[in-house]
Amino acid sequence: MEFADLAAITIHDVKNRLALLANRADAKGDAETVRDAMEAALTLTRLLACYKSERGQLQADIDAHVPADLLEELAAEAGRETRLAVSFNADEAPTLWFYDEALVRLVLRDALYNAMRHSRSVVRLEARIVGDDLEFAVADDGPGFPGDLLGQPLAMQGLSREGTGLGLYLAGRVARLHDSSGREGCVELRNEGGAVFCLRLPR
Repeated sequence: MEFADLAAITIHDVKNRLALLANRADAKGDAETVRDAMEAALTLTRLLACYKSERGQLQADIDAHVPADLLEELAAEAGRETRLAVSFNADEAPTLWFYDEALVRLVLRDALYNAMRHSRSVVRLEARIVGDDLEFAVADDGPGFPGDLLGQPLAMQGLSREGTGLGLYLAGRVARLHDSSGREGCVELRNEGGAVFCLRLPR
C-alpha cells in the first residue's frame, strides 16, 4: 500500500474518532470542545478531498437541492457552537438549484468556521441569484481578508488566514466541478465591512 493511500485511511479513522469526541462533549454541554473537534475533523475532511482531487477521484454528484434548507441547517449547526449571532437569508434564492450538496456543504462549512473564528459579533449566510449563477455567501464583521489575497488566482493560499490554505484551494476545485454549457463555478473573496466569501455555481 502506498503511503498516500495509508494516510487517506488514517485520516478517515481519525475523523471518526473526532466525531465520537464531539458527541461526548456535546452530551456534557461542552460547546467549546465540540467546536474544536468539529474544526479538526473538517480540516481532515478537506485534506482527504484534496487528496482525491489530486488523484482525479473527486467527482461532483449533481442533483436538485434547496439552497434555503442548506443555509438553515448550517446556521443551526453553527449556532449551537458559538455565542456569535449567526443568521441566514435565502429570500432571493431559487427554490431549487443543481449542485453537489455534500461538496458545497463542505466548502460553506469551512468558510463558516473561518468566519466564526474572525468575526467580532455577527456571521451571515446568504443565497441569491447573481446573473445566471447561484451565489452562496458567508460574511463576517471581522478585520477582512488580507489585501494581497484579494483578486489573486485560486491556489494553495489561505482562506483561513491562519493555516494551510486547503480551504480556499478545495473551494476552487469544488467550484470548477460545477460546470454548465462551458461555464464553471468560481470563488470570489471581498471585503465589505469584514470578509465575504462567495461561491458561485452556474445554472
